[in-house]
Amino acid sequence: MRYMVFAKRGFQYIKEHPVLLLPEVLLFILTYFLTLGLYRFSGLSEFVKIAFASGERIDPSIFLRAFAHDYTTQIIISLAVFIFVTFILGVGMETIKFRMIKMVVQGEKVNMRDILEGRAFDFYRIIGMKVIIYLIASAIALCLMLLASFVFSISDGLVAFAAWVSAGIGIALFVILSIGLLFRYPLLFLEGKNAATTVRASFHYFTKHTKHVLISWLVYFGMAILFGIASALASMVFAQLQELVTGVTVIYLVSFTGAIAAFAVRLIYNVWAGLFLFESYNARKS
Repeated sequence: MRYMVFAKRGFQYIKEHPVLLLPEVLLFILTYFLTLGLYRFSGLSEFVKIAFASGERIDPSIFLRAFAHDYTTQIIISLAVFIFVTFILGVGMETIKFRMIKMVVQGEKVNMRDILEGRAFDFYRIIGMKVIIYLIASAIALCLMLLASFVFSISDGLVAFAAWVSAGIGIALFVILSIGLLFRYPLLFLEGKNAATTVRASFHYFTKHTKHVLISWLVYFGMAILFGIASALASMVFAQLQELVTGVTVIYLVSFTGAIAAFAVRLIYNVWAGLFLFESYNARKS
């Protein structure tokens, strides 16, 4: 298997089909304006304006306690709306993104009509899969907490040992879970399976093609580290530039440009990761 070829092909697909970046960009823009709207609705914008009008130095802890006390209802509503809407938007954009990736990898022409026609069906499958994975992760976390509690009840002297062992087992299990579910989206979209069958098939695929999945995960994880470093460096560079410029408007522009640069790096990785996994799965399948 030529994993580096698949990795390069992912970047080539992005270059040839920049429309693949559109769902992530739209999600970023919609989330940005949603955050601004909730920033005003929650009362935080007005509270900040009043707090800074006094000209006194603000203690962050006192500021947050006072804001939480005065605007409890607005905070709860804003958080609930933000979580619900961003989840729905996120799943919707994932649906469009992966349908586009499927078409590109299979050599089909990216047709928005075909993408939107199957959106609802895939939308609910993705939600179902996310719920199943959440329940599995929650069950693992609960079992680890029960194990740690049992050890704590036996002897106080084993508290530190139990904590380290539980943490080690937990990390190992969640790494295995992430590897076992690595090809869940290719299976969901290329095989047309339902949510529960996709989760089972993903683990089965891992046990049947362990070497292939592990190497793909290493490439996937390695690229995540490289892109993470690149995103952090972009943020650091623009943070340093902020200290060299003067004027509120210029500082804001530099800060905003830095955020966009960091987002662009993450955007390319997110789309590349999907392309790489679909390409890698297709190659093994054929």
